[in-house]
Amino acid sequence: MAHINLLPWREAQRARLKQQYLLILAIIAGFTLLVVMGISMWLGQMQENQRERNQYLQAEILNLDIQIREIREIKEQKQKLLTRIDVIRQLQQQRHVPVQVMNELARVMVPGVYLTQVSVNGSAVSIQGYCDSNNHLASMMRQVESARWLSEPKVHQIIASDNSELRENAFKLDMVVLPLGDGPLEAEDELAAIARGR
Repeated sequence: MAHINLLPWREAQRARLKQQYLLILAIIAGFTLLVVMGISMWLGQMQENQRERNQYLQAEILNLDIQIREIREIKEQKQKLLTRIDVIRQLQQQRHVPVQVMNELARVMVPGVYLTQVSVNGSAVSIQGYCDSNNHLASMMRQVESARWLSEPKVHQIIASDNSELRENAFKLDMVVLPLGDGPLEAEDELAAIARGR
């Protein structure tokens, strides 16, 4: 038995093991290549999906920017319209003020006071005229203080007449217009309207 030559069998065994080793290496390399390709494709798909999401978000951001710009323009237009409405409302409220001022001046006039000039500038009324005595002017000022549309009478000047026979004093009087007619007589007017309705 000592003469049995095992060398060809060992070489065949080595060749078989070498083939198995190379086959296992090829299988592992193929599997690794497939895994790497799969991961690469998966990452590429993820990048493509993220790129699409980014494009979608950018498009939506542009749409929102356009909408925000439109909203700002609408708000500006709304503010301009509200300003115009306020101006129109103020004009509507004040369009009857000159008539009310003239009516109120007729109500507060007392005998012995004569007007020569009336000027209205916004909410200020300035009148000039003559009065027989300072008492008449003081009486008119009390009437103005209790008027519905006028208030705050202030005398700027009283000039006595040089002619002793006329006994007239020139005066200049300023007062304020109450645009909503909310002077002291408003409550009396409301009571009078209620009494008339009964």
